[in-house]
Amino acid sequence: MSISIGQRSQSSQPSWNLTIDSRIVVVTGSMSIGAVIAQFMNYLDMSEDLSDHALWCSKANIWLTNTTWTLDQYGIQSDANLTFTTKHKFIRLQLPDLRILSIRVDFSVSVFASICKLCKDLGIRHAEELSFLRLPIVSHHTNECYTSPRHRQQNFSNTLNRHHSIGDSLANNSSTFSPTTPKLRSNNSTFHKQRSISNLSKSLNSLTINDRDLARTPLITTKQFVPQLLRPINLIEKCKLNSLWFDSSISLMEQNMHENDLILLRFKYYSFYDLNPKTDAIRLNQLYEQAKWSVLTKDIDCTEEEMMTFAALQLQIQIQSSSKIIINSLNDDLNHEYDNTDIDQALNRLQNSLLGKTKSQSIHSLVQSNTLKQSKNDLCDYLRIFKPRRFIFKSFKRYWFVLRNTQLNYYTDECQQHSTPIEKILLKGSEILPDVNISTKKYSIRLMIPSIDGMNEILIKCSTIKQYATWMAAFRLASKGRTTDEPSYETERESILALLNMQLPLSNSQHTKCDIQPENYVSIKFSKKYKPKQLTERILEAHAAISNLDGTEAKLRYLKLWQSLPEFGISTFIVKFKDSNKKEELLGIASNRLLRMTMAGDILKTWWISRMCSWNVNWDKKLVTIEFDDELIQFLPLYGTNSKCIHEFIGAYIFLAMRSNTTMSDNNDPLRQELLFQRLTAAYS
Repeated sequence: MSISIGQRSQSSQPSWNLTIDSRIVVVTGSMSIGAVIAQFMNYLDMSEDLSDHALWCSKANIWLTNTTWTLDQYGIQSDANLTFTTKHKFIRLQLPDLRILSIRVDFSVSVFASICKLCKDLGIRHAEELSFLRLPIVSHHTNECYTSPRHRQQNFSNTLNRHHSIGDSLANNSSTFSPTTPKLRSNNSTFHKQRSISNLSKSLNSLTINDRDLARTPLITTKQFVPQLLRPINLIEKCKLNSLWFDSSISLMEQNMHENDLILLRFKYYSFYDLNPKTDAIRLNQLYEQAKWSVLTKDIDCTEEEMMTFAALQLQIQIQSSSKIIINSLNDDLNHEYDNTDIDQALNRLQNSLLGKTKSQSIHSLVQSNTLKQSKNDLCDYLRIFKPRRFIFKSFKRYWFVLRNTQLNYYTDECQQHSTPIEKILLKGSEILPDVNISTKKYSIRLMIPSIDGMNEILIKCSTIKQYATWMAAFRLASKGRTTDEPSYETERESILALLNMQLPLSNSQHTKCDIQPENYVSIKFSKKYKPKQLTERILEAHAAISNLDGTEAKLRYLKLWQSLPEFGISTFIVKFKDSNKKEELLGIASNRLLRMTMAGDILKTWWISRMCSWNVNWDKKLVTIEFDDELIQFLPLYGTNSKCIHEFIGAYIFLAMRSNTTMSDNNDPLRQELLFQRLTAAYS
């Protein structure tokens, strides 16, 4: 066919078949992803909201989320098999305190973006300190640390392979808390096979997951959970765990994760910025739990004295946590009883009016009952009172106090009880706060009385524990509109006494009388070394010195002791240094330094991150190069460890160091901080 001069050939782009969810859609290479989705939707004739859906290409291992890009730009050809699936999927997420949540995360964004959104939902600040850790494969090679490097490399590669049975078993299980975390190695495979995990599943199911409960972990038996935890027994296995961190710059789907898979949420970088107990209750508790389990599983080494201090602090934290649970439950019971009483009184008044009882009769019966209550249930004793005012020194004055129903009166002395009181204080609707310090024998009660100008503060000082418990229980009931003739008064009083007695320092004669399970507070090494009675005595001796700490202070002291350990915060990797003839050495990465170590863990050389000039990675050769002021080091990660993992650790610690040195105005810009973190940790080509 002849074409005249000046006439342009109008050849249309050829069309081809694209498979989406086993259905054929006719497309062209210049068609946008949005047009492909629209054509696929028209083909299915679906009217439901599919805004959370996107195309996934399993062959290229990428999401086609940019709807303005064409198929040619993504490199999609006719042999591609696309999936139209949801971006948000459920995963089984194990928190540092071992509780497992079934939670929805975005599989189409980077892991770092998923962590930020997840931490925001959980109420954890500074999400850059955490990351996802995948589960290793259970290995039964008991002589692995004695094999040759070649065999170790083969075993290490097998460990990193994807094990789909974990995800499949979780997907087929309807229980929210059924999955268990396998340990790295089982020295007794027969015992491990015979062990039933039903008790563990029941323990996990009994943990009520609530946003507010994440700041306080329910008490669990260590003996029941330790066999299921990750327990590296040497530096080689620690290196395996460090290589299992997810790449923060790509999505979960791109890292071969599937819906209902079990993922561990852990603190990855050991530089905890701006740890404020007032705003970081959940973050502080989860950080303490990760530290506690690292000590109990011997993930980090400590001396015998340090272990006993850890055990004493853990015991004190559990005591304080139990006391809060008891007080909260009692307060809830009191609120419930108070509400029911008000309803009953209203119903009685309605019944009396309907039955035609006269007003005078009801008033007479009310006055008579009140007179009987006043004569029977008045609480009287000498106490000290103080009303805080500005520019006035604190001075308590002694008076005779009488509590009648919900009204507190005080007089000069006992003889003036039937005269006009110095002051009348109505306790109903007030706030009752404890002000107790066992070590200094301070037993005070803080009354916050509502008034027109706000809340008036009054301090009531008791002389003994029994006196404090008696009046504290009565004040709490009075603030709810209740009196001391209620059956719950004795229960409240006894519970307060029990809590105070638990905080008293134990004498040497009392150590053996306290019944605790010492294996829940020390690692297996010490539980095998000493008898339970000996361990109990040593733990209680150490606990006597810190029994005056509250739960938050005990957690902070636990973390401070954890951070003071020599091995704290060092993430190790097996590498080969370019200037060395040795095949295997260890590279340790801490928050402020890099370490060159032998395979036994001995430190050969230290480089400070503050003196680092640059670092880069040759992605073809997987060679990492770091330049310092006076030295250039190069090393190659071994045993399949990704260079990107080491690159992330170095970039993250540089970001954390920069964050600590910047001004508060810079730190208040979260978008700028997230962008800086991604630039330092992601690998841009």
